[in-house]
Amino acid sequence: MIDTSGKLRLAVVGAGFMARRRVRAFLATGRVQVVGIAAHSLSSAQTLGAELDCDACYSDHRRLLEVAPDAILIEVPHQVQDAVALWAIEHHLPTLIGGPLASSVSGGAAILRQAEARRVLVELGFEARYKAVWRTARDWIQAQHIGRPIAIQSVALWSGNPESWYYRESASGGMPLTHMSYTFINPLRWIFGEPVCVSAFANRIKHTAPDQVQEETCVANLLFPQDVVCSMLAGYVKPGNADTWRISIVGSEGILELQPTEMENGNLRLHRGDKLTELDFSAAPDAFTVQADAFLDSIQGESRCRNTPRDGFNDLRVAAAIVTSAREHRSIDLNT
Repeated sequence: MIDTSGKLRLAVVGAGFMARRRVRAFLATGRVQVVGIAAHSLSSAQTLGAELDCDACYSDHRRLLEVAPDAILIEVPHQVQDAVALWAIEHHLPTLIGGPLASSVSGGAAILRQAEARRVLVELGFEARYKAVWRTARDWIQAQHIGRPIAIQSVALWSGNPESWYYRESASGGMPLTHMSYTFINPLRWIFGEPVCVSAFANRIKHTAPDQVQEETCVANLLFPQDVVCSMLAGYVKPGNADTWRISIVGSEGILELQPTEMENGNLRLHRGDKLTELDFSAAPDAFTVQADAFLDSIQGESRCRNTPRDGFNDLRVAAAIVTSAREHRSIDLNT
């Protein structure tokens, strides 16, 4: 149902920082009206509602049906997210899940089955695939600007708050699923295809309370098709202000260096022979808004989403393989 203003009626589950970030992106499209907000804390929902001039605020997401939404945005801890996503799919509501598909492989399989059985549009919150810096890197690699890809090295360290749900294993599903899938398993899969083998090592040194993430810092080695080797360092320990959010892609004829940044547009450098090409994407469209537009277009029948449940299920498989490898000290063949 499109309201009388011609705008899609969007309901939001969650009222934290990322809920605000994504809601602002939806509003920037000029194509939605926020008609309801639900959060575990009613006061948090009401605070966000006051910011957005939305009076329909609830502590139970199921009450959002009272405002007849056309679509749902979910931005909550991953363990909670699973049940909310299944509820939205059950009610045939196009859904943007602001994170990975689910908190586990089994949970992701259930959401995938339901979404496909009911033919409900579900998009996952990996906005990297909509960033100009990543799209340019993908285009340049496919155009062989660096020759044949050989190796990938990435670093993604973040100062995690030990009081946050991100740091709780049960709430987040673990650091590899919550953090490494975002940085940078999902966009690398988009460029290079599905990894065939994983090996990983991890430790937990800074914050070690019982329910905090077991893989606090992790090095994962992935083998992509055509023997492209990849080493990824990621984790929740980031002392100081060093540059710890970057990726290098080595090819037979050049090297591509990306600094995609966490929330902004980032930059890119191409080294080929004696030539250096640098691109700054600070003026590029906001990736969250581009993704919101793609989601809205897909609701209207023009398929533009880049993070489908079937595709996103493989992020869960890779993250689970990283955990298994780190804990059992063995390589995992993803083709078996």
